[in-house]
Formats: sequence, C-alpha cells, structure tokens
Amino acid sequence: MTRLEMAQALRAHDNYIILTHRRPDGDTLGSAAGLCLGLRALGKNAWVLKNRQLTPKLAPFTEGLVTDTCPEHATVLSVDIASLGLLSFDAEELSLGDQIALAIDHHGSNDLNAPKLVEADRAACGEIILELLELLGVTLTEKLANALYLAISTDTGCFKYSNTTAHTHEAAAKLIHAGADTYPINKAFFDTKSFARLRLEAELTHSIELYAGGLVGLCTMPKLLLQELGISEDDVDSISGFARSIEGVEIGIMIREVEDGGGKISLRTSENYNASELCKALGGGGHAAAAGATVPGGIPGARHAILSVLAQRGIIRER
Repeated sequence: MTRLEMAQALRAHDNYIILTHRRPDGDTLGSAAGLCLGLRALGKNAWVLKNRQLTPKLAPFTEGLVTDTCPEHATVLSVDIASLGLLSFDAEELSLGDQIALAIDHHGSNDLNAPKLVEADRAACGEIILELLELLGVTLTEKLANALYLAISTDTGCFKYSNTTAHTHEAAAKLIHAGADTYPINKAFFDTKSFARLRLEAELTHSIELYAGGLVGLCTMPKLLLQELGISEDDVDSISGFARSIEGVEIGIMIREVEDGGGKISLRTSENYNASELCKALGGGGHAAAAGATVPGGIPGARHAILSVLAQRGIIRER
C-alpha cells in the first residue's frame, strides 16, 4: 500500500485493536500508542492490545490505551511487526495473527500476508505513523508527541545509529514543536543504568568471544545469569549492540536464552555487512545494520547456527 492508501484505509474503519511485537521496544510501543491516540482524535474506537512483556519503563506511554480483549468485528492492525513469529504472546493466545487486516512497518523483510505499508527507508515505524497522522489531519498533543518521540529516539539510539536521516531529525523537530518532553525520555532511556545492568555489562565484557581477529564479537545471556544478577527487561534494553561498541568489532552478536528452549540472536553490523541478510539465513530478518532470529537449541544451538552462517560466507573460519 502507499501512504495515501493506508491513510484512506484508516479512515474507512471505526474500531481498532493495535498489536505490538514480542519483547516490546520503544518503537513498537510508541508507534502503537501514538496511532491509538491519533485514531481516537479522529473519533475512532481504538485500543492497544495488552502485551504481558511490557516493562515498567515503557508502561506509562500506554496508560489508558490498553485492553486485554479483542471485540468482535474490530480491525486488527499491527505496527513494527515484520513476521507472525514476532507477535506478542497475548496476540497469539487470541489467534489474531490470521486476523491482521492492516500492517504498518519499516522492516524491508516484512512477510506478513496482509495489506501493508512498509517503508524500509524510515529509521523507525514512529516516523511512518507521524506522516500518516499528518495526512489524516490529526493535531499532535503532548502525549501523542511523547509516544512518537519515544519510538523514533529509541530505534535510532538517540539519533546516533546509521539509520538516522535528515528526515528523522525533521520528524523529531515536529514532535518537539508539538510539545514532546524530550529530556525525561532521553534521561530514562539513554543516560540511566541500574546497578544490575552495570554488573551484566561487566559479565559480558569478561566472557565475550572474539572471532576473525576481533572482527566478530559474540556475547551470551543465559537465563541463570540474568536471574542471579536480578536483571529486569528494562535492564536489557539496547543491550544487543554491546559487542558492536567494542573497537574493531564490525559484527556484534548477542544471544539470549529464551522461552521454549530457544536462542534469540540479535545482530548489529557495520556498513560492510548486512545483518538482515545474515539473519534471513536463519529464518529471521530486520534491517541492514540491525536484525535478529530465534532458533532452537538454546544458546549452544544459536551460537552454532550464527557461526555456521558466518563461516559459510567466509567471514570466519570453519568451526
């Protein structure tokens, strides 16, 4: 769909349930909250479906917007969700994957079988939501501006990632003009770390695995380690890029032990490598500089899987 077609589709319906992805980040949550507020401003009945993995740091942005049910005949709309495997557990339990009527995303790897607006050149889904609301004539309130600023700032690492463009800064400027209170958002999400997070970073530094002369850095986060350190979901926010921040590392890998015995791989790469293409080989996807995949076998299975992909492409030696 084009942006205009999506705007017309949003006008055409009156009742919405908005879905966010598993382990919600600022972009999916901020985009959902911003879109929900925008649709309500148009007189629509709109709600964000509850996401049980929502963290305390993100929760205030959806205050008054959340429901745990999906009314009959509601239009199901997903934001920042590239595949059905990324649906929240709550959406899965309600079997809403097959009911998605509209999808808005910025992942070029999006494979949802639904009418969708995908703009891969946008740094965050929040940028697309802002443009749609402008097309719809929605007046930005402070709460709406805060939600979309959260979306854009967190998916760009406070405007320092390579996906940041002039358009990204222009979008942020519009939100600031509309009343977005940027300082507390920036302080909470980029300048504040719990002591547990600092301990986790120390453990990751101690245990990092380097390959190809330091070109590849791999870190692992077993469930037991997170439990021992008292790590919350807020504490692991943006941890995926930890190895990539080391001098000389161009492919940073974070592997986390997740539910059902799986291993979640998060990849962060320099402009010399395509994270999305590497993760696509494992059934995942994302962006050129940031992508992910989940494979069976926990951390050992995920380590073997991603290192095998790198070896097949000649980036590291065969193991």
